[in-house]
Amino acid sequence: MGLRISLMARKELTRSKAQEYHRASKKRKGQILDIVCEDTGWSRDNARRQLGRALVKSKGKQAAMPARRRPLKYSARARQVLTNAWLLSGTTCGQYLHAQIAGGLIERLVRFGELKDGPKNKGAAVAADDAVIEEIRAMSSATMDRYLKEERRRLEPISLSATKKPSYPLRGEIPFGKSYMQVDGPGWLSTDTVAHCGDTLKGNHLWTLNSTDACTGWTETVTIKSRARVWIKEGHDEILSAFPFKVKGVNYDDGSEFINYEMIDYSKLHNYQMTRSRPYHSNDNAHVEQKNYDIVRKHAFRYRYEGQEVQDLLNRLWYWVNLRKNYLVPTKKCIGHTKTASGRTRGIYDKPKTPYQRVLKSKVLDKDKGKDAELRRTFERLNDAHITRMILSLQHELLKHVKDKDMVEFIEEAVRSADAA
Repeated sequence: MGLRISLMARKELTRSKAQEYHRASKKRKGQILDIVCEDTGWSRDNARRQLGRALVKSKGKQAAMPARRRPLKYSARARQVLTNAWLLSGTTCGQYLHAQIAGGLIERLVRFGELKDGPKNKGAAVAADDAVIEEIRAMSSATMDRYLKEERRRLEPISLSATKKPSYPLRGEIPFGKSYMQVDGPGWLSTDTVAHCGDTLKGNHLWTLNSTDACTGWTETVTIKSRARVWIKEGHDEILSAFPFKVKGVNYDDGSEFINYEMIDYSKLHNYQMTRSRPYHSNDNAHVEQKNYDIVRKHAFRYRYEGQEVQDLLNRLWYWVNLRKNYLVPTKKCIGHTKTASGRTRGIYDKPKTPYQRVLKSKVLDKDKGKDAELRRTFERLNDAHITRMILSLQHELLKHVKDKDMVEFIEEAVRSADAA
C-alpha cells in the first residue's frame, strides 16, 4: 500500500484520470482503478463513483456522463406488439409474460383477431405467419421487462393502506397451520380479508374474502357486506364450493373474524382442519397476502366502497380476474433453499406454470373425470383479450362509485384504449 495522499490531491488525481477512464477499454479501466485505489486507499466501488463524479464536474452539471447505448436488437414494431400483448393479457412481470407467450398467448390473441401492431392496440391485425411473432418469441424475460418498464410505471396506481391488527381470542384452541410448511398436495388454503375502507375504517364498508391454495396457487375471491360472522360464513360457502378439489384445511391469520367459536363449529361441519398463523411470524400466511395485492388491490385499488350495487360489481370483477389468474397467468413456486457464497439464503423456484396446469399435474382430479373435463373445456374457450376488456370495463364502472374524487386517470385511459381496439 502506497503513501496516502491528501483530500485535495485525491480530487486532483480523479480529475486527471476521469476522461481517460471513461474512454478506456475494460482492461485499461481495471489498471486505472488499481492506480487510484493504491494512491487513495479507496475501495474499487468508491473509486468508480469518484471518477464518474469527476467527469461530470469537469463537463459541468448539465453535461452528465453520456450513456453508451448499444443498438436495440428488436424492431420498434416488435416492441409495440409486445406491449399490446402485455396489456391484453394481464400486465404481468417479464418472467411470467415470457411463460405466457411460451404457453400460447400470442397464438390465442391472433386466433381471435385481438392483437394489432399499432399504439394502443390499433392498426392492422397481426397475422399468424408474421415475422414479428418470431421476434417476440426470441426475447428474454429481462428484455421484456426493460421494454415494458415505462408502460408499467405509467399504469402504477396510487394507493393508501388502512390495515389494522385485529384481536387475538381463542389462539390456544386452534393449532398452527401448514401455510409455512411443505404441504402434501392441493387442498390446503390460506384465507384472509381485505378492507375496502379508503383512508378510514370507521362506518360500514365492504370487505373481500380471499382464499388461495398453497400448493397450486388456485385462488377464489368473494366480496361480503362486512366482517360479521354471518357474512364470513356465507363467503366461505361460496369459496369452498368453487375450488375444483376437496379442501383439507384452511389457515387463517389471528383476526377475530376467523378465530371464534362459530368458525370452529363451521370447520367441523364442513370437515376441514382449521389452523392459524404463528404470533410474530407475519410471513406465515404469505400465499394469500401476496394474492391480496395481486388479485384485490391491483384490480379494485384502495378506495372506499359501500352498498349492494358495488358488492355485486366487485363479485363480477373477481369472476373475470380469477378466470385469468387461475387459467392463463403462470406463477413460480419455491421448491427449496440454498446458501450463496456470502451466506445468504436464496430460494430455488420451479418453472412458471398456471394454477390450472398445476392442478392437472397434481393428479388430484384423476377420480373426478367430470371436473377434469369441465376445467379443460373452460380453458379451451378462453380469450385473453376479451377477459381483459371485461376487467377494464368493470373497473371503469367501479370507479364511478368511489367516494373520493381525486381519481387516477390510467384506468379510464386503458378502458378507452380497449374500446378503441
